[in-house]
Amino acid sequence: MRVLHFGSYWMKNNDIVYLMAQDLFDVCEAEAIDTLLYEKNPSPWVTKSPLPGQGGVNWLSDERVRQAVARFKPEAIICNSGGMSLTPHLHRELQAEGITTVGISLSDPDVFPTQGAHYAPLFDLFYTNAPLSLSDYQRIGCAAQSLPFAASPRFHRPLPEVERVYDVIIVGHPRPDRLAVVAELDRHFKVGLYGRGWKYLGFWPRGRQVNGEEQVVALNSGRTYLSFSRTVAGFINVKVGLFEAIACGTPVFTEEFTEMEQYFAYDQEIVGYQTLPELVAKLHEYLSNPVKLAALAEKSRARLLREHTWAKRWERVLADVAQLRAGHK
Repeated sequence: MRVLHFGSYWMKNNDIVYLMAQDLFDVCEAEAIDTLLYEKNPSPWVTKSPLPGQGGVNWLSDERVRQAVARFKPEAIICNSGGMSLTPHLHRELQAEGITTVGISLSDPDVFPTQGAHYAPLFDLFYTNAPLSLSDYQRIGCAAQSLPFAASPRFHRPLPEVERVYDVIIVGHPRPDRLAVVAELDRHFKVGLYGRGWKYLGFWPRGRQVNGEEQVVALNSGRTYLSFSRTVAGFINVKVGLFEAIACGTPVFTEEFTEMEQYFAYDQEIVGYQTLPELVAKLHEYLSNPVKLAALAEKSRARLLREHTWAKRWERVLADVAQLRAGHK
């Protein structure tokens, strides 16, 4: 299958969309176009919607898309995250030509009101990272499906040469609900802290932003990884960093919630907690038992390689596309 993929890479080569695009090449004949949404200069590919309530929508240029389609001749077009969509009339034009359109949201439920709510029904197939958002899509007439996060094991991988110098590694930006957790962990453990802004909240000298290979090194520098489970808007969600840490061979600790049980088993592949004292106690327990900690990392990574890679996610999407196209013939 020939697939034209539109995306943009906020975090450069460890960006989720970039890694997804790279792994798409493994499962089909693809062309990936960077729409340059996150560069200093305005993107030549998109136009921000001027309509009230649509501030998060980036409409792709009709003419540029038509040129890319004429050159590559795709059977399917994917608009991956970034609030990007083909314009309504271009959707209809391409669908009339037999080209399947696929949309993906990777920041739900936070972005649904300003992005997916305005364009998701235009796509032949639409996927969201958040099961919480499925009822929202259904309400606007879109039969969206859940597409969970995953990892790319050729990028996020164990680095045996990197010393695991921290008891706990945290990779993420500071938020109010995280400050007390980090402060308490600092009382008990050696905490590796990465992400923009921590130094301004009293956690100096740690907290610098890491991108690219530096992020992989950071994920390999801890004996355990703490995954915070709340989005910016406060929703409980499975985070992509959890998958990336597991791919690096780092055992994960995270809050207990039902959705997680679809991906990893608590106390066998990951460790869950409900309160901060329980988290501290479980970290002490596992850090004092290296054999138990290593078994946790081994089991979770084995399951990730079986079920939770971006290549596996793409195989499912492409199977859906093939089934839809077969039904239209």
